[in-house]
Amino acid sequence: MITSLVHAFLLISTAVYLGAALAFLVGLRRRPRPVPANAFPFVSVVIAARNEAGFIGECLQGLVSQSYPADRCEVLVVDDGSTDGTMQIATGFARAYPNVRCIESTDAFQHMAAKKRPLSEGIRAARGRVILTTDADCSVPATWISGMVSQLENGADVVIGFSQVRNAGEPLTPAERLQAFDFLALMSASAGAANLGAPLAASGQNFAYRKALFEKVGGFEKIARCPSGDDVLLLQLFRRAGARIAFSDHPHTFVSTRRAESMAGLWTQRRRWASNARRMASLNPVFFVYLANVFLINLLIPSGIVIGAVEAAVGLPLSCLAVKTLADLGVVWRGARRFGRTDLLPVLPVWELVQIPYTVLVGLFGTFGSFVWKGRTHPASRVGSTIGGFFSRSVFRVR
Repeated sequence: MITSLVHAFLLISTAVYLGAALAFLVGLRRRPRPVPANAFPFVSVVIAARNEAGFIGECLQGLVSQSYPADRCEVLVVDDGSTDGTMQIATGFARAYPNVRCIESTDAFQHMAAKKRPLSEGIRAARGRVILTTDADCSVPATWISGMVSQLENGADVVIGFSQVRNAGEPLTPAERLQAFDFLALMSASAGAANLGAPLAASGQNFAYRKALFEKVGGFEKIARCPSGDDVLLLQLFRRAGARIAFSDHPHTFVSTRRAESMAGLWTQRRRWASNARRMASLNPVFFVYLANVFLINLLIPSGIVIGAVEAAVGLPLSCLAVKTLADLGVVWRGARRFGRTDLLPVLPVWELVQIPYTVLVGLFGTFGSFVWKGRTHPASRVGSTIGGFFSRSVFRVR
C-alpha cells in the first residue's frame, strides 16, 4: 500500500517536473533581438557593501570604466556596517571620480532585514530614473550599463541579467565548479521562464528596474522582514504590478561574482534563500507549487528506492531519476550553450547525486531555526513550507 502510494505521487511529480523542464527549454529557444540604446537616461547603480574590502576595488573599477556616458550615471556605495577597509576603498574612488558617492546607513529603514536596509538608503538617494544593482564582490564588463539600459529602452520595465561564478576559462576548485554549475542551472531556468512571459527569479548581482516602478510597489515594505528576497521577491512584486520583464542574455551584460562560497558558506547562503518560502507562497502561488514539486521529487526518489528495495520494486523510482536527470541535462545543456559555459557540463553527474539530499536538507533547515549571515543572526520563516523553502535555492536565484 505504501509503495503504491509513493509510486503514484512520484509519477505525478515526475510528470510535472518534466513538463516544467520542457517549458524552460521552449523559453530558452526564444532569443530577443538586442536593440542598441539610442537614449541615455540617468542611471543609478546601487551597491550594498558589508566587509567587502577584498573585492570592492575591482567592482568599482569596472563601474567607473563603463562605456556609458559618465555624466549620465552615478555609483552609490551604501555602507552596511562594514568593520574592515571597505568604505575607505570606496571613499578613495569617490574622491577620484565625481560620479561615485558613498552613503552611510541611517535609522530610516531599521525595520528592514539584511540588504534591504542599505539598498533602500541608496535608492532613496538615487538621482537616476533607472536603478541597477550588483554586489560588491562582482565584476562587470565595460558595456554592462549600456547593455542593460538598451533592454529598458526597448520597452522593458525590469531586466534580469545573467550572473555566473567567475568567467569561463578561469580556474575553479571542484567545490567552486559545483557551485558554478548550480548557478548556471538557476540562470538557465530563470531565462527560460522569463522568455515565456512568466518570470520567476532574478539575482541582485545583475538586476535593473525603473525607480518609478520600485516606488509604485512600495519598495521593499511588503517584504521588509524577509532575510533575503531583495531580488526574487521584489521581482514578484513587479510582476504583480504588471511590469514588462525581460531577460538579458547578451555577453556584454554578463556579471560574474569573484567570490565562490566555501561549502559552509554556501550552505548558510542557501538556507537564507530558503527562508523566504512563506512570502513566495503568497506572492506567486504557481511558482510555490512548482517549488513544492521539486522538493517532492527529490524526497520521493530516494524514498521510493529505499521502500522499493524491500519489495524488489525499484524500477519505477530509478526510471523517474533517469527522467529527472535527462530533464536537467536538457535545460542546463541549452543554457550552457547560450551563456558560453559548456565547460561546466561535466559536473552534471555529481550535481545530480548531491542535489537530492542537499535540496531536502536545505528546505528543512532553511524553513526552521535561525542562521548567521555576515555576522548577523536571522530567524528563518516560522511557517513551514519545507517544500517551498528549499527551492529558493535550487533552480532559481543567486545571492
